[in-house]
Amino acid sequence: MTNYKFDEPKIEKQFQEIEKESEVENTFQPIPLGELMKKEFPETKWIVEQLIPVEGIVAVSGVPSAYKTWLILDLAIKVAKGEVLFDKFMTTKCGVLFVDEETGERWVQQRILKLSSEFDLPIYLASKTGFKLNEKTVTTLVEFIKEHEIGIVIFDSLLRVHTASDENNAVEMEKVFSLFRKITKTGTTVIFTHHHRKQMGWAKSNPSQDMRGSSDILAAVDCHLAVERKEESVIITQTKSRQSEELKPFKLDVIQEDNEFHFEFAGEVDEEKTKKADFREAIKNLLEQEGKPLYKREIFNKLKASGVEGAYGTFKEAIKDMVEKGELYEKKGERNKMFCSLKPFEASQMLLDGDDTG
Repeated sequence: MTNYKFDEPKIEKQFQEIEKESEVENTFQPIPLGELMKKEFPETKWIVEQLIPVEGIVAVSGVPSAYKTWLILDLAIKVAKGEVLFDKFMTTKCGVLFVDEETGERWVQQRILKLSSEFDLPIYLASKTGFKLNEKTVTTLVEFIKEHEIGIVIFDSLLRVHTASDENNAVEMEKVFSLFRKITKTGTTVIFTHHHRKQMGWAKSNPSQDMRGSSDILAAVDCHLAVERKEESVIITQTKSRQSEELKPFKLDVIQEDNEFHFEFAGEVDEEKTKKADFREAIKNLLEQEGKPLYKREIFNKLKASGVEGAYGTFKEAIKDMVEKGELYEKKGERNKMFCSLKPFEASQMLLDGDDTG
């Protein structure tokens, strides 16, 4: 008689795989369009009106020193109090858990002191604990969320809390976001800060494409807020909002008085004016890098290829403004090509050949 030895773990794994396949078969049940159109869905709920959806995954991204941490701390305080954010956006009061692996308790405390005089708030801080996202830590988080009625979990920053070996690997990052989704299933919103790629040379940044890592990061979030510092102001661009139409870019003034710090809504950004300013900055950066005159159409084509947005008419207006202010010099060359330079043209200067009249 032959004795058979069964590999129980292997058999158990096979049964699990069969069950998963069965679940997929059971859930894949397409419905007719007419049935879809009869369905009624609840209105979108917001933690912060039009900015932060309930049960959403939200990315707040920018370069270093763009006020990202200030912004999320201010948001946490306003939500914990149920107060209006930036004197503009209504909030829904709830508890906040701040997982800080970027700043440290000392610096968080110093910023909170400038942002609020009230500290008896439902805000909880885990700072520099070496937290990493995995099945065990998410289970612990979910228990804490339920016990303390947390409505928002903030991670500062994504880079510090995930264990993926390569942010550009879509498969690895999907594992990270599957853990985030386990948190949002409790009815809690997840917010994380993220860094932008380092810009090379004169290339202009693009808020919707600047986040480091795989493009699947942007695809996975429900909302993306890009933060850009402009001297003592901040420009917020909502590049994605799954629940509603994206807001127009808006400006926040940074108010620092004595021992206080706050953001003040300063209105929507004039997009045409902004595009012209972007052209001016990019034109200057390009010519500085090239170190020689370039003709107009060549400049425009290079800027568009680098991601600078705006029409040729706006580009010409930017050129005109720079010439009037003495920031740029023009000279007509061969075949009526109009060349531009950051320095005055010498009488004997040889211009580059080209085939566009600018």
